[in-house]
Amino acid sequence: MSLLKEKSDVRNYFIVMFKKVIKDTSTISIGTLVSRILGFIRDILLARFFGASAILEAFLVAFRLPNLFRSIFAEGFTDSVATPVLSEYNKDKTKVFAIGNSLLSISSVILTIFTAVGIIFSRQLVGMIAPGFGADPVRFELAVSFTRLTFAYLLLIGVSSIMTSMLYSLKKFFIPSINPVFLNVTFIPGVIFFSNYFKTYILVYCVLAAGILEVAFPLFSLKRAGFDFKFGLKKALADPVVKRMFKLFIPRVGTSIVYQLNVFVDTIFSSMIGVVGLGGVAAVYYANRLVQFPFALIALSLSQVAVVDLSGYHNEGDIEAFKKLFVFSFQNIIFFIIPISAFFIFLANPVIDVLFRRGEFDAASLAATSSVLFFYSFGLFFFCGVKLLTTCFYSLKDTATPAKIMAISLLVNIVCVVILMYPLKIGGVALGTSIASVVTFILHYVELEKRIGKINWQDTREQLIKIIVISVILGVVCRLLWNTLSGTKYFKMFIILSVSIPGFIIAGWFSGIKHIHYLKEKIFPSNGYC
Repeated sequence: MSLLKEKSDVRNYFIVMFKKVIKDTSTISIGTLVSRILGFIRDILLARFFGASAILEAFLVAFRLPNLFRSIFAEGFTDSVATPVLSEYNKDKTKVFAIGNSLLSISSVILTIFTAVGIIFSRQLVGMIAPGFGADPVRFELAVSFTRLTFAYLLLIGVSSIMTSMLYSLKKFFIPSINPVFLNVTFIPGVIFFSNYFKTYILVYCVLAAGILEVAFPLFSLKRAGFDFKFGLKKALADPVVKRMFKLFIPRVGTSIVYQLNVFVDTIFSSMIGVVGLGGVAAVYYANRLVQFPFALIALSLSQVAVVDLSGYHNEGDIEAFKKLFVFSFQNIIFFIIPISAFFIFLANPVIDVLFRRGEFDAASLAATSSVLFFYSFGLFFFCGVKLLTTCFYSLKDTATPAKIMAISLLVNIVCVVILMYPLKIGGVALGTSIASVVTFILHYVELEKRIGKINWQDTREQLIKIIVISVILGVVCRLLWNTLSGTKYFKMFIILSVSIPGFIIAGWFSGIKHIHYLKEKIFPSNGYC
């Protein structure tokens, strides 16, 4: 009886936890979902109007440069340091606003300096991250010109990130969740209605317009809450909370830099036209956009919610609760991400064909992009796992360990890409990144167990095997349907989705996948468990 009671307690815990996770992540996930759907529309339009042209590839390279510093001084700082620390004062709005004023004062100065440096040295920066463009003067000069304009976005998004971090700490999730939408809101009408007038520079103008909106909406929300920005650099530098943040942030800078260097590995090698062929940069971009959809919707949303409770458990010294929440969050990644990964692996070419093949996006672009998506899909689960694991370290106020591991990951990534890009072309760049993600995941997990002790995976292993088996079988069935069905590609994809999603739910129900039963308990609460 004690064993049955223990199992019942565990079941009830995870049902309650599942309901809590659904509730807490719903706002963030809905905002993310809207943003990603609009992002797909944007990418479809980019494929339609620009394909893998010199203009698009030059823009993608130029936009990567401010994103490097954005990752360091914007999301990198706010996700790992600002939001967790500000959350300690969420019951004292005045204190949050005072710290926020200090952060905005310091960050605006730092970001202005980096923006100016980026504009001045744009030619040298483009030469570093896209050396392959040296063989194509048109692409190179366009990238330099675009870079000088897109660096202004760094200042805007940096300020916006500080303000959204303040909103998160006050548990105001709506504006932060929809803020990324503005990048797509400006692109869609911009490309449709103004590309004929500003075809060369329309993408850059859309980015700048989005940056203005991403500052305006969080500022308006904070103003309504009573915030009044007052620049004070001297006071900001003396703020003890800010000093603590920057002390925690120093190792995080290393993590952000190494992470972006990992991203740049793909850009650098995919720009080597002589090895991977034309359109490599665009192929990596389109495939990465697809991979980032489930990553943001599941892993990122889960991590943003979990970091608050994980930090609380750590501060209270409740390591067992910390482990349970980590395991449950990881089970969510298994349940949602593995089926999506299998779908991409078996249907990489059809997915790209349905979403992007039209207009300037030709057969060569289709072949390159589907190859990248296929090989990225093997690393998708590990990309998501690494995000959750790094969140655990940030909750433990450890920003140094992820930085060390990411440095090792960078070396692994470079070696793998160099070896694989010659036989697999652009697909080798993606496979090298996926292999590096596996190594990064393993190293993070080993270090986490050293910090918190052994983690119980007994129940998770059984669920993992079931989900993998069902996902692979459905992947094979979907591929056979694609090859045998007649009709348009859109009709075939509609039939495949109509079969695969209900098929996974039914197979999961009868095989005892617990998350499907949790969903049933969420929708139809009962006292029993089927």
